[in-house]
Amino acid sequence: MSIDHSDKPGRGDMLLTIGSAAGLLRVCPATLRIWERKGLVHPRRLGQNRFYSGQDIRRLRIIKDLIQKKRLNIEGVKAVLGAPRCWDVKKCLPQHRKSCSYFMRHGPAQ
Repeated sequence: MSIDHSDKPGRGDMLLTIGSAAGLLRVCPATLRIWERKGLVHPRRLGQNRFYSGQDIRRLRIIKDLIQKKRLNIEGVKAVLGAPRCWDVKKCLPQHRKSCSYFMRHGPAQ
């Protein structure tokens, strides 16, 4: 299930429930709850319900990749996500970022 908050200021993208986000990412909803408890992601909350934005989903994909493919633990994931991004360190111009495959995959999702 998703909710469209495009009528609210600053909320122009679809929000996914935890079940929909988990299905999209092919993980259990409990996994998303653990990652939230560990501080890796901060979904929007409405009462007891969690809602994940497109930016949250991009971040969750990175987290999943770091854990499953790169074999990092939670602390390792926190270190990677907390590290300065190369385009911030190198002060890349926006026109260079558009041609950077890494930026296009992992861009402003932090």
